[in-house]
Amino acid sequence: MRREIECFPKAAFETGGAQIFTGKGLCGAFPRFVDELTGGGRVLLVADGDGIDLARTLGEEGKRAGLRMTVKGAAEVCDAEENCLAVVGAGGAEAAAAAVAAARSRRAECVLFPSVPCEDGLLAEGGVKAVCLDENVLSRAPKDAKAAAAGLLFALPVKRFEDVCAEKVFAPEGERRETTLLDCGSSATELAVNVLRSGADGRTYAPDVTAEVLRLLALSAGKRPRRRGEYVFVAACALAAFYKAYLSSPAIDTLLPADHDAALDEFARLTGGERGNILQAFDIFGASGYFRINYILGEYRMDLIAELASCDLGGAGRRWRRMYDDAGFWMKSAFTSEDVMHAMALAGEKTGGLLGFAAGTGFLAAMRAGGNRAERREDAVA
Repeated sequence: MRREIECFPKAAFETGGAQIFTGKGLCGAFPRFVDELTGGGRVLLVADGDGIDLARTLGEEGKRAGLRMTVKGAAEVCDAEENCLAVVGAGGAEAAAAAVAAARSRRAECVLFPSVPCEDGLLAEGGVKAVCLDENVLSRAPKDAKAAAAGLLFALPVKRFEDVCAEKVFAPEGERRETTLLDCGSSATELAVNVLRSGADGRTYAPDVTAEVLRLLALSAGKRPRRRGEYVFVAACALAAFYKAYLSSPAIDTLLPADHDAALDEFARLTGGERGNILQAFDIFGASGYFRINYILGEYRMDLIAELASCDLGGAGRRWRRMYDDAGFWMKSAFTSEDVMHAMALAGEKTGGLLGFAAGTGFLAAMRAGGNRAERREDAVA
């Protein structure tokens, strides 16, 4: 049975195996929290770019309280040799991931103290004892960090559609999955809490894979990557439009299969890894593959289109863009429509569901080829 920390307010709830503490002024009580957790042992504080100011504050509070604390950057923590009884991640997702890994390697307790609304999936792999959400800290988070967190929640209707599609078409006899829709709440803390809850089960959807490919494409082009939640929402909007076009197309049976070998080369180039068997295994020509799925899609096509129509991504997009000072104008320099289509096509090689099936049938490849021809004609006219 978990022992409550006496100097902290009672945990608001528990998710992903971690106790979630919420309130204001938790920074001041944090040294006592850690001291009681470790019994006076050494503490390793891990910070990233989002947590520089927070790490400085926690370090000063810890020093005044007499804690034995070592501060490391997220990029250098793997090389640190300090033994410790607790590892604290201060900042964003990078600090959280580094803290979890450091705590696991040292068999220490892990505590997260986010300075920005959390990303989903932080608690999916376990290993975190507590997450401390201080409204005084989170309310000062940059606007793009809050928008990225909101983007993760705004993308949930598309993930719910993928659950429905999986239940009806791709795994009719398998375990039913259902995404819980959550709003942004009225405070930075509620936003962070709902994002944590949304990804506690660790499931991965097509918007998540597409977002990762968008990040890799930005890096390969020498651009500064945006926050993951921003990519996820952009990917969700693009996928919703694509799914509607695919389900409405009367000619999906006439396409040639995609060139999976070229996609394999592209992934190896983007990731800097070796060329290997990293594609989604999907035998579209097997008796239980292509023909079965295509038949079931035909039966549920109108139901799935109606499910997509219930996703108010237009309204969500307007709310999301207005969270930025430039009303989302930054997107014009962050990626192009071709980047998004390219990311969807590559993501289809690594994910199942409707996107994976569309990639396997060659629909995404044909769509990209058509878009490239149109762009070449425009360039020739210009």
